[in-house]
Amino acid sequence: MDVTTKIAAAGEAAGTAVSPGKGGRAEPAKRRALISREPMHEQILPHIRRDIVEGRWRPGERLPEPLLCAEFGISRTPMRDALKILEAEGLVELVPHVGAVVTDPTQPDVAEKMEVLSALEQAAAAKVAATRPAAVLDQISRLHAQMSAAAHGNDATTYYRLNDEFHRAIVLGANNKTLADMHEHIMWHVHRARHRANEYESLSQGAAEHHERIVRCLIDGDPLAAAAAMNEHLHDVAGSIVGHLAHKPN
Repeated sequence: MDVTTKIAAAGEAAGTAVSPGKGGRAEPAKRRALISREPMHEQILPHIRRDIVEGRWRPGERLPEPLLCAEFGISRTPMRDALKILEAEGLVELVPHVGAVVTDPTQPDVAEKMEVLSALEQAAAAKVAATRPAAVLDQISRLHAQMSAAAHGNDATTYYRLNDEFHRAIVLGANNKTLADMHEHIMWHVHRARHRANEYESLSQGAAEHHERIVRCLIDGDPLAAAAAMNEHLHDVAGSIVGHLAHKPN
């Protein structure tokens, strides 16, 4: 299951009912029962990760372990195992005598992650252009057409979802598990930056032209041009994200 699918699945599994929380923040009224053969901490991990990425828990805020344990109906042991993974992913910091505190990524930190993301996606684009797997190219072309329709209709939510699927399809199309795993880890931070900034690329003609160029290079089987088109596109995306962070309130 790729990163964008995991985000969607986490949301569905978390349930849709909400109740007012502290400070008026919406909180899940009740988590759907967690029944799986996976270890308990792996079951709750995508839910907590999604809550951080989408802003339920803000940077600098301590995660309320007792509340979360009650939501999931679990003991503190699997909760702490999940928090250790989130710390390794850079989403929380485990502070002695305090607990798990949501990290506040700096502008340089996000810029570094975007640089790595760009390198990974350039490599993936070059590989897809070199191998030209028919099913992958069909999927990428279909997603691009759907993105164009969403942009034309000014449907930002659908556009961003399809955009994530478009980029992930290129990465998975490279058929390199190590590259895909590294990309998934970085993408959580990109999703988080997008939610904090409300957007990470505009519904502009420039963005549409970038995607069109990427698709054309992939179909033409030109690895160097595909990598260059991806680099140009993600350079603009990174500028948007880092620019938003530069103007965020202290």
